[in-house]
Amino acid sequence: MRIKISEIKEGFITPIPGTDCFAVKTGSKIYVYRDQCPHAFCQFTTAGQLEGDVLVCTCHWAKFDLKTGTSLVPELTTEPLTPAKYRIEGDELMVEDCPT
Repeated sequence: MRIKISEIKEGFITPIPGTDCFAVKTGSKIYVYRDQCPHAFCQFTTAGQLEGDVLVCTCHWAKFDLKTGTSLVPELTTEPLTPAKYRIEGDELMVEDCPT
């Protein structure tokens, strides 16, 4: 599945159509993860927010480092975010594998 880089707005959780993944752009970096919190299995695209470089699941306030996917609230979960495999071709981000 593909999405134009221009559709990934800075500092927002952007669903990638046709996948169970989302993308976040901060500065020149793009991060792509599975759209499911490893703590309570809520979707970040409907129950998530960004606080700088921290991705927050608003279902139970689990927090994750956006750059590494690491849990920042180990008492809720030690499971990290699940990264997706992707590549950038021209002005598009192409998801090669979005884990389920």
